[in-house]
Amino acid sequence: MNFKGYDLALITDEKQRQYFLGFHSTAGYVMLTPKGTTFVVDSRYIFAARKALEPKGIEVILGAGFEPLKKKAEELGVKTVGIDFTNTTVSMFDYLKNSTGFEFVDISAEIVELMAIKTEEELSYIKKACQIAEKAWLDVIPLIKEGITERELANELEYRFKKFGASGKSFDTIIAFGKNAAVPHHETGDTRLKRNQCVLMDFGCVYKGYCSDMTRTLFYGEPDERFLKAYLATLTAHVKCAEGIVAGMTGKEADAIAREHLQSLGYGKYFTHSLGHGIGVNIHEFPSLSVKGEAELKNNMVFSNEPGVYFDGKFGIRIEDSAYMADGKYASFMKDDKSLVIINDGKITRKKLIR
Repeated sequence: MNFKGYDLALITDEKQRQYFLGFHSTAGYVMLTPKGTTFVVDSRYIFAARKALEPKGIEVILGAGFEPLKKKAEELGVKTVGIDFTNTTVSMFDYLKNSTGFEFVDISAEIVELMAIKTEEELSYIKKACQIAEKAWLDVIPLIKEGITERELANELEYRFKKFGASGKSFDTIIAFGKNAAVPHHETGDTRLKRNQCVLMDFGCVYKGYCSDMTRTLFYGEPDERFLKAYLATLTAHVKCAEGIVAGMTGKEADAIAREHLQSLGYGKYFTHSLGHGIGVNIHEFPSLSVKGEAELKNNMVFSNEPGVYFDGKFGIRIEDSAYMADGKYASFMKDDKSLVIINDGKITRKKLIR
């Protein structure tokens, strides 16, 4: 933190606590000052927090209210406190203002920009989360058979997240069969898989507090020409973004790579969402790779590359990797070639559409 215009930064959001401390808790708050970091937490976490954080030089105080904040402020002569206005409730703000007498300033923009540039340690956690997600996906492909429900397939995937070392899912897994895949954020339900349907799977997991996000679209049965052409269009849009995204480009310019390519092939109106979003301790973070994304992409930013096309009442296709900027260029955390997986008569094959 730069401490320009404020003397102490007060962090109350759960994911932001995870970011600043590297320690997860459902309660407590963090005080950041030029002289150090203090974590205030209740008795449920106090012993674990002291064991994890005190060796790092972080002070851990037992408490449940804001008396430690007022005491620390008095010790340091704090007059102005920085808080994240986007994550602070009106009731908390009123309480803080009325009970402490501090002046408060908004530090949300500074926190967002700080969290967008990942350290090597953060990148290693995201990489591991991506490896677990990809391994889980490959492991469930043989389970995709006629009659399985969307919910059953999601459960199999999420079980493997934990089996392979994740703490859980990074968002509600989306499994969509057939026409359900035409809804980008379909709610996974009890629809049973039938022959000649696509299978869209959007999923991710959490490792040491950091998220992964990937989407794959498979086909159960024999895909027709319309599906194959749409899949190829989506895949080439994804690849063009991987080849064309560079540091210094805005999120809007990155989004345009996919949008203009799909438009040139006649699929422009079927691409109904943005190209991507930042990924970190939150599944959706800064920057935005969208038509409104004005921020520049920088080294060590992590984001999704997820072009998609959706045909109402028919099918939908989305291909997504978690990626990052490395030495000015795009780098994917995922390793597969994204050829179309086809499951037909008990056989699993990959149809390579790009030579």
